[in-house]
Order: sequence, then structure tokens, then C-alpha cells
Amino acid sequence: MSKVIAFLGSPRKNGFSARLVSSVLDGARSAGAEVVVYDLNADGVKGCQGCFWCRAHDGCATRDKLQPMYEDIVSADGIVAGFPIYFGTVSGQAKLWMDRLYPMYGDDFVPRHPGKKMVTVYAQANGDSTRFADAVHSTDGYFAGIGWEVIESLLIYGDVAPGYEIPRELTVRAFEAGRLLVSAG
Repeated sequence: MSKVIAFLGSPRKNGFSARLVSSVLDGARSAGAEVVVYDLNADGVKGCQGCFWCRAHDGCATRDKLQPMYEDIVSADGIVAGFPIYFGTVSGQAKLWMDRLYPMYGDDFVPRHPGKKMVTVYAQANGDSTRFADAVHSTDGYFAGIGWEVIESLLIYGDVAPGYEIPRELTVRAFEAGRLLVSAG
């Protein structure tokens, strides 16, 4: 059975990025994947301590709710991450998680666990889809640096308009991205 790991970087449990990640996971489940979800806003999630334990070990010395993610990532076929964009970049919760991925680099910044397929989901209030393109490009580039291939990057924008709903074509793309994540893994 395939395994897909999801990371929710929003403090809003039913926010737009979380809802679109859910559509990706529905697609992955429909293709037979087991799904594991990490809420990056959960109590007990700590940031990188800069201890460099991970330079000599595969994993992290910090014992918190993210500790199991290292084994989950190694065994995962696909990874999904949801990011709200706050003040021009990903949320603090998402950045904290990205810092905790330092163990994904080995010596000389060679990826330790390359070849993972990934879907990224972004949500921004600004109605200009290009307004924070640098944040999306930079974040997707970060994952490329640790050897993961972003096979789909989805963007919700203008979501503060009264009565805003995620466009159906975007939820369909998200569902198909989840299916593709499983078949590409």
C-alpha cells in the first residue's frame, strides 16, 4: 500500500489550504494510499534547536509531536503540504516545520531521502495570483533542494471575498494531484 504524509501549516483547521489539502488526500485515498496527517499548529510542536544532532544521525533529537514524521517521511511515497501565505511568505507554523526538515540534508547538503513526490497547496487573501509568486517559487525550490519533486503546486487566491468558495476546477485538480502522487510514488 502506498503512503502519503500531509502537513497542515495553517492555524485554521477548516481554512482554505486545509480544505484543498483534504481534496488532495481524497484523491490519494481513492488510489489506495494510507494517509498520515500532521497538524503543524498543534500544541507541543517545537522548532529546530540548532543542536546539529542531525549532522551525525538520521533524524532529530527534539522529542515532540513531529518526531514520528522522520520515519513517516522515509516510508512515504508522497508528501502533501498546505501553506497559507501570511505577510508575503508561508505561515510561521510552516516555516517551523521546514526548519525541522534540516535532517533531510546529509553531509555537504546532499539530500538524505531524495525522490519523494510532493504536492504543495497555497492560500492567499490577495486577489492577484502573482502577488506572492516569489514565496511559492522559493518554498517549492526549498523542497527541490532536499531532493523532493513538486509534481503539482496549487494556489487559492482572493479568498477573503464575501462568500468565497474554492473553484471546482481547483478541487478537481487537487483530487487528481493526489491520485498522481500515489501513481508517481
